[in-house]
Amino acid sequence: MQTDITILIVDHEERWAKSLKNSLNELGFRVTGIATNFEEAVIALNTLNYDIALLDIDLNNKNIGGIELGRMMYKFYKKPYIFITAGFEKDALDEAIQSRPAAYLTKPLDMASLIVAIQSAIQNFHAVDAPMQPENHGSETFFVKIGDKYKKVSWKNVVYLTSDKNYTVLFNAADDMEYYIRSSLHKTSQNIIPKHLQNNFIQINRAEIVQLPFIDEFKGDEVYTPYKRFTVNDSYIKTLKNSLNLIS
Repeated sequence: MQTDITILIVDHEERWAKSLKNSLNELGFRVTGIATNFEEAVIALNTLNYDIALLDIDLNNKNIGGIELGRMMYKFYKKPYIFITAGFEKDALDEAIQSRPAAYLTKPLDMASLIVAIQSAIQNFHAVDAPMQPENHGSETFFVKIGDKYKKVSWKNVVYLTSDKNYTVLFNAADDMEYYIRSSLHKTSQNIIPKHLQNNFIQINRAEIVQLPFIDEFKGDEVYTPYKRFTVNDSYIKTLKNSLNLIS
């Protein structure tokens, strides 16, 4: 679950940073602080609890501000960080790479890419000193926190997703296990499932989504997978039929 991941946001656009904080909180992360300039950021690095930092490169309208914070994160604080920027100049990009961030993302943010980048950064930080990777708009895998470790799950193995109050439960065919994500079913389908895979997942009632490749049979108001049978509500049947390759 993402609820245990704490995040520090450093960005000179305070309104944008607060909006990002709200989005991350809704997705189950916990933002412990926002800093809008270099001086505030240094204080936050030393006083706040956080697992990862999201750093604006263009801090105080100077590219060097965010990059210098990145160097400090890597050398002194030993925590992962992700660069977020509206765009790179070549000189800034070269310096950014040398400061060893876990990833870089460009505004406007794709939330699915950000979630994957955060999870991957935390998972990989102590295992590998990896060079910066470009933004990924469609990762085939993601990590779910289980106790003190992270489980890698491939979207192609997710059979269904079910709403459970403030959580989404997903079933992983690879290990026949259910995993919990602290996010509503709607937010999971819109923000966490990669955009290029969203058409594979079809909602069949208010509380359940099924991945189309796992549907073996469709009869009346029911669909069958090798793992579970589902009831399709009337308002979703037409969409389901349009998504299936039906031959009369």
